[in-house]
Amino acid sequence: MTARPHIRIVAAATSTLIAAALLVSCSSSSSDDATPEPASAVASAAVGAGPADMTALCDQMVADKLSPEDATALAEENGFVARVGTVDGEAQALTMDLREDRFTFDVEGGAVVGCTYG
Repeated sequence: MTARPHIRIVAAATSTLIAAALLVSCSSSSSDDATPEPASAVASAAVGAGPADMTALCDQMVADKLSPEDATALAEENGFVARVGTVDGEAQALTMDLREDRFTFDVEGGAVVGCTYG
């Protein structure tokens, strides 16, 4: 006995939907053990830092006209990471990810003249 064409279509569509649902449920499941803790939580827990601390460090780096190397060392001593965003007005290649524990420096003439974080 041959199945009617519309029954085959319904059966195929149902199979496709079930397969898609299984794939979605597999890809969205995650283990709590495999989920890394956000970098900002790690940095804040390590040094008890917050935006006020980072603002103060930025202000200090700019006021003291630190070299990028010295500013990076100061950031790392306080549990943060750093990168250079511009050198003498020329933008450097950067990632667009947000890291609440990272400073970005603007450098002119070998000195940090601007500083942001995040």
